Amino acid sequence: MEALSPSLTDGERSELLRLRRDFHRFPELGFQERRTAGIIAEFLRGLGLAPSTGVAETGVVTLINPHADGPTLLLRADMDALPIHEIDGRDYGSAHAGVMHACGHDGHCATLLTACSVLKRESASLGGRVKVIFQPAEEGLGGARRMIEEGVLDAPRVDAALGLHFWSGLPTGQVSVSPGATMAAVDEFHLRIVGRGGHAAHPHETCDPVVAGAALVTALQTLVSRRHDPLHSLVVTVGEFHAGSAFNIIPGEARLSGTVRCFDKAIWEAIPEQLEHVAAGICHAHGCGYELDYQRQNIPLVNDVAMAELVRETAVDLLGADKVLEVRTLGGEDMADVLDRVPGCFFFVGSGSEAKGITAGHHHPAFDLDEDALAIGVELLVRAARRYFAG
Repeated sequence: MEALSPSLTDGERSELLRLRRDFHRFPELGFQERRTAGIIAEFLRGLGLAPSTGVAETGVVTLINPHADGPTLLLRADMDALPIHEIDGRDYGSAHAGVMHACGHDGHCATLLTACSVLKRESASLGGRVKVIFQPAEEGLGGARRMIEEGVLDAPRVDAALGLHFWSGLPTGQVSVSPGATMAAVDEFHLRIVGRGGHAAHPHETCDPVVAGAALVTALQTLVSRRHDPLHSLVVTVGEFHAGSAFNIIPGEARLSGTVRCFDKAIWEAIPEQLEHVAAGICHAHGCGYELDYQRQNIPLVNDVAMAELVRETAVDLLGADKVLEVRTLGGEDMADVLDRVPGCFFFVGSGSEAKGITAGHHHPAFDLDEDALAIGVELLVRAARRYFAG
């Protein structure tokens, strides 16, 4: 790693690893990241910075070079863990039953703190300000939106933004930088189908919500196959179907829940009404009523072309052109709210290793990071910031 991390001192490398393992050992759920935020704030004060705490409940914000002229670059990491019970036997495994860092946010925090250490040391040569945010509640709770509402993009106004995500699907040493739409809009729906129950031997006396629900599961796929251009990615998935209490009873209602994901904003805007049309038609055809609760989570994450090129050039310089890919995913990420307002780039840093047995996917109870990826993440943030200020 020496050749890959010329900006880091030996002490910073050691602290990077220690921080990541500490965050992993003591995970906290969204808007509960009080210990995590406290450690982050203490570390930043130790660098001579003046962090603001309690932003969007538990978020932390600081400025490097607060009085400098020039643009303001935002760097962001998310802090929250997931309600998953960790199954691996690592000595730094989660100390909190039922909660773990199963998506790499522990690594994001450690990486950004270490990047702060380097950038603070180099602050005299930077051509602007670096606004650093540690965001709570990325996992479906709208932490980015809360921070934006509380003014994190203002005072000083942010001109550009960068963020990274460690990615288990890429081996350590590879990076993905994609211009344009990179991660999907994520919507959630809950549908209650209201029928008329009765004896299973007398279905003609009922309005069967199970049959209506089964038809609806299939019919919803026509939104993908027939309502939208097949060249534009769209996923409609029903993940839950609950109905009934006995083998010989037709229940009075059925409940479906699922998700809709897409890259295209026009599809994203149209899909709630289209989904309701399908639900209304199917339920009406089966003599059933319905109640639809359709919820927005994340908008599509769209990278600015120029900022993506800046990160791509940085990664090529560091790792070589053959190690820099373009990977897109229908997973969601609320950094999208920042990039909807500020030109920026959100990129993936490979953190998987078959040789080390680090192969579990994100949100899996055996998830881990190849810790060799951490220094690569630091170097990419630092070098990209230098390149941005160099103009």
